[in-house]
Amino acid sequence: MLKNGISVDLPNGHTVFLQLFHRAPYRSTGRNEIIAGPGDPTSPVLLIRRGFAYRASALSDGRRAILDVLLPGDLGGVDVIAGQTGYEVIAAGRVTYQALGGDTFRTLMINPANALSVIAATAEARARMDRLAAMIGRLDARGRLATLVVDLYDRLRRRGLVNQPIYHLPLTQEQIGDHLGLTLVHVNRTLRRMREDGLMQIEHQIVRIMDFDRLFALAQGLLLPPDAAPADDALPWTLMDRAPAGDRQTSQA
Repeated sequence: MLKNGISVDLPNGHTVFLQLFHRAPYRSTGRNEIIAGPGDPTSPVLLIRRGFAYRASALSDGRRAILDVLLPGDLGGVDVIAGQTGYEVIAAGRVTYQALGGDTFRTLMINPANALSVIAATAEARARMDRLAAMIGRLDARGRLATLVVDLYDRLRRRGLVNQPIYHLPLTQEQIGDHLGLTLVHVNRTLRRMREDGLMQIEHQIVRIMDFDRLFALAQGLLLPPDAAPADDALPWTLMDRAPAGDRQTSQA
């Protein structure tokens, strides 16, 4: 398996995730609920099953920096392996997830296949954060928004969750700004201009990509063409929530 240039000798890393979490109960929570908190060595490791979540750091002045957007199949809270996490995992909308306690997760990492799959997922998340740093450091608002929108589409596409350049994005414009280092006014103004220019639009939390070529150009090489990343065909992502009823447990976080 090739993830962001890192070769991992596994049949499918995400299949390993499903095996790791297969006994964990299903839980659900609503928009803006904190699923895992910072600085807690007992925080769980999460596998997002449905919906969007994000990792964020709270600043002393009350503002929040969103570090990464988590999609179905992504892990959250893996830093607990090192003893504690420095961020929150927050539901962007209605989220279904499974959770493993830190001690349990560390025990499972004794298995080399488990450890390698988690390393690959961590490297992929780190690559996204490196790209975010490059976006904020060098791209203008249009470039940042273009990179975010196309990257999310490509991640969803590779997991079989979308087959058209239209998808649901349950982030507010303020949260998009918290992720891209932009003010709410700047996000709103830039989205309006990109819609008028026929590039893309985000309305009522629905993203519609209109011109891939120009969006890729705005990303300044920070995105790979869609055909450069193989689809995760070995994993039936669209079936992720079809676990036996006895394996599910719904609760409010």
